[in-house]
Amino acid sequence: MNLFTRLIISWLLFQLPIFLLGQTVSILFQVDMSYQIQQGKFTPTNEFVDVAGTFNNWGGNLSKLTDTNNDKIYEITLAGFTAGTAIEFKFRQNGKWDGSEEFPGGGSNRKYTVKAENNTILVWYSDEVSPTAAPVANFNAGITTVYSNSLITFKNTSAGNISTRKWIFEGGIPAISDEIEPIVFYEQAGNYKVTLIVSGSNGSDTLSILDYINVTERSTDEVEWWNQTVFYEIFVRSFYDSNGDGIGDFKGLTQKLDYLNDGNPNTSNDLGITGIWLMPIHPSPSYHGYDATDYRGIHPQFGTMDDFKAFLKAAHDRGIKVIIDYVMNHTSNQHPWFQNALASSNATKRNWYRWSVNKPNYNGPWGQQVWHNSNSGFYYGVFFSGMPDLNYQEPTVKTEMFDIADFWLKEIGVDGFRLDAVKYIVEENVQLEDTKATFTFFQDFRKHYKMTQPNAFTVGEAWTSTDKVLPYVKDDGIDFCFEFDVSYAIQNAINQGNAKGLAEQLQKSYNVYPNLQFGTFLSNHDQDRIMNVFGNNSDKLKAAASIYLTAPGVPFLYYGEEIGMNGQKPDEFIRRPMQWTSDRNAGFTTGTPWIALNNNFTTFNVASQASAQNSIWNHYKSLISIRNQEVVLRNGNFATLASTSGAALAFLRSSADGAILVIVNTSNMPITNVSLNASFTGLSTGSYVAKDLLNGGNILLELANNGFFNELTLNAYETKIYKIEKSTSILATNPDERWIAYPNPAKEQLNILADKPLSGNFHYAIIDGLGRVVQTGYQPFVQQVSLAVGELQSGFYVLKGTIGQQEIVVKFYKH
Repeated sequence: MNLFTRLIISWLLFQLPIFLLGQTVSILFQVDMSYQIQQGKFTPTNEFVDVAGTFNNWGGNLSKLTDTNNDKIYEITLAGFTAGTAIEFKFRQNGKWDGSEEFPGGGSNRKYTVKAENNTILVWYSDEVSPTAAPVANFNAGITTVYSNSLITFKNTSAGNISTRKWIFEGGIPAISDEIEPIVFYEQAGNYKVTLIVSGSNGSDTLSILDYINVTERSTDEVEWWNQTVFYEIFVRSFYDSNGDGIGDFKGLTQKLDYLNDGNPNTSNDLGITGIWLMPIHPSPSYHGYDATDYRGIHPQFGTMDDFKAFLKAAHDRGIKVIIDYVMNHTSNQHPWFQNALASSNATKRNWYRWSVNKPNYNGPWGQQVWHNSNSGFYYGVFFSGMPDLNYQEPTVKTEMFDIADFWLKEIGVDGFRLDAVKYIVEENVQLEDTKATFTFFQDFRKHYKMTQPNAFTVGEAWTSTDKVLPYVKDDGIDFCFEFDVSYAIQNAINQGNAKGLAEQLQKSYNVYPNLQFGTFLSNHDQDRIMNVFGNNSDKLKAAASIYLTAPGVPFLYYGEEIGMNGQKPDEFIRRPMQWTSDRNAGFTTGTPWIALNNNFTTFNVASQASAQNSIWNHYKSLISIRNQEVVLRNGNFATLASTSGAALAFLRSSADGAILVIVNTSNMPITNVSLNASFTGLSTGSYVAKDLLNGGNILLELANNGFFNELTLNAYETKIYKIEKSTSILATNPDERWIAYPNPAKEQLNILADKPLSGNFHYAIIDGLGRVVQTGYQPFVQQVSLAVGELQSGFYVLKGTIGQQEIVVKFYKH
C-alpha cells in the first residue's frame, strides 16, 4: 500500500464520524399511557396521543401515535432528523394545547440529541411512573450548574423501576442519601464530585453515574427600587367608573387610590400597595386594548391625557410607582401604520410589517395560522389577523418604538413598562420565538431607556419555563420577567397538598436569576382567576398568598384577587368589574356595566371583606404590611428547609437585618410534630425567640444539636411567619422554669420572656459594671415584659428581677 493510498484511508477514517454526525436518521417515539388510562385521564377508544416538537411546527403537522399490539405503549417513527442536532418535544392528547399536554402551561419541554443510530425514546406520559417501569438504564442524573449558599436538588428523570439508589456527595450535606430526590447544600464555591448508584428491581441491572457540580458564587448586589415594591395589576375598564357610562376611567381610578395606599403610614385602612401595573391604556378597537392604534394616546373611554397625568401625580404623591403595558410586538390592523402598509406594495410603511406574495408553508409556535391573506398579499401576525406583527428588521420601526418609550418616560413620567409577548419580537426565518435577535433587541432597548430614565425598569411576559426565561434577563436584557413556573408550582402544591415540588421551584428561581430579579404572582388577566383554580376555597387562597408575598422576587396582585373574585375563561369573564360593595352593580358604576358582574359580588366585595377579621382581604393586608415593614422579606437571602411533612413548605429569609422563618401547611389536614432541617442555614443551636408577625405574640423555638427545629404544629392551610432572634439564658431560682432575654446586645429595649404562662408584677434593678444601681422599676408581667434601656450608656450590665417567688439574674450588653 503506497503512501497516497494510506493518506486517503486515513482521511476517510477521520471524516467518517463527521459524516455519521450529519446524516439523516429516524426516531422511534414511544410513550407509555398505561398510568393515564388507569387514572381515567386517557380513553384509548376515542382519544389519541401525538408528539409535537421543533421538528413539526409544534404539532402544526399532526403526528399521531398508535398502539397496534394493545400494550398501552403508543409509538410512531418519524424520519428526517440530522444526527448530532438537538430537538425539543412534548406529547399531547387529541392534538390540543388545553392543559392535558405534558408539563402544561409553558413548562419544560423534553430534550433529546439525535444519535447516528438506535434513536428510540421511551417515556411515561408526564413522567408518571408505574410500578412496572422500564429498565434502570434509562436513568439520567440531571446534574446542573448551581449557585453556592443554596439548596441543590436532583431528580430521577428516568422511567425506570429503581429498587435501590445511593447518592454520594463529596463535601456536601447529606454525605450519603438514598432519597429519590435528595437536597444537598454546598456552602463554598468549587467543583464537587457526585456519584449515583442505582439498581433495578431484579437486582441485576446496576448503573453508576459520576458527575461534577460546579458551584459558583452568587452575586448579591444591592437590590433595585422595584424589589421594595408590591405591585397591583389593574384593568382600567373594570376598576371604577366615575361618570356612570359603565366603563372604568382614570378619574375613577384616582378616586380609589386611597384604597390601594392613602400615603399615610399611620393609617391601616388601605391595602399597602406601592406599585401599579396598568393593562393597555391606548386607543384600540378592542375592549382589552392589546391592539393599539395610537401608542402616544389615551383610550377616550378612559378619559384624557390630562386625566391620566392627574392620576399619575396622585399616585406618585402617595408613593405609588406606575408602569404601563407596552405592546411592542404588534399593532392593531386598524393602526394608521398598517392601513398605509396595506394599501400597496410600494407604501411608505410597507416594510414596517412582514409580507409575502405567497403563503409560507409553516404555522406558529402552538400550531396556529400566522400568515393572513389581504388584498395586497399575506402578512405575518403571530396572534391573529387583527394583530399584525411589527417588522423590527426595518430600522425605522425600532427607532419609532424606542421614541415612544422616551415619550412616556420623559414627557409623561411613568416609571417603567410591562412588556407584552416578549418571546415573539424578532423572527429569524421560520424560528418565530426566542431568537438571538430578540435577545439583542431587548439589550438595545435596555440601553436606550436607561439613558432616558436610569431608574426606569421593564418586566417581561415570557410565558415559558424558567430555563427559557433566563436568556431574556441575562446580559443586560429585560430587568426581570414574570416567573410562571413558580405560579404553577404554588397552585399545584396547594391543590395537591404537597410542597416538595414548590420548594424545589422556589429554590431554583432564587438560584438561577440575577439577585431577586423575577416577578411572582398567582394568576393574571390571561388565566382563570386563582379563586377558581382553588375551587373557591378561601383558605387555599390565603395559603398561596402567604407563600408568594413572603418569598423572594417582586410580587404582583391581580385586581380583585385580594377579595376572592372568581372567573373562568373566556377572557372577558376573568376581567369583570371590581366588586366594591354588595349594592347594585357592586358599587362599580351608577350606570350599566360594560359586562355583567360576577354572581358572588354580594359576599366577596371590599366592604364586607374589610370588615371581617379573618377575611381574605385582611389576610392580604397583613401580609403586605409585613413585607413592607420587614426588609429581610424584600431583600434577604432564601433557603428552603427540608421538612418531615410533605405538606409543609418552610423557608428562611435572612440578611444583616435579621432572619424570618416562614412555614405554610399546603394541605387541608393539620400537621403535627413537624421537624425542619436548618443545619445548613448558619443558625447556631439553642433557643430562639420567635415573634409571630402574622398573629402576634412570641414563642420559643429550640434548634437542636442536629440542626432541626422540632415539634412544630400547623392547622389546615395555616401560615406561620416568625421573626427569630437568638436568646440568652437567664439564671433562675427554679430549675424547672426557663427564661430568656433578647435581644442581647440590646439597643432600645430588653425583653424578658418566660417559657410558661406566668403573671404578676415584675420588680427589677439594673446594675452597671461598677456595681451601681442605674435603673429600677416594676411592670405588670404576663409571660413577658419589655424594659426600656435606651438611656443607658454602652457597656455590660446585670439585671436582677423578681416575680412572685421567682428570682432571675441576667447579664446583657447595651449598644
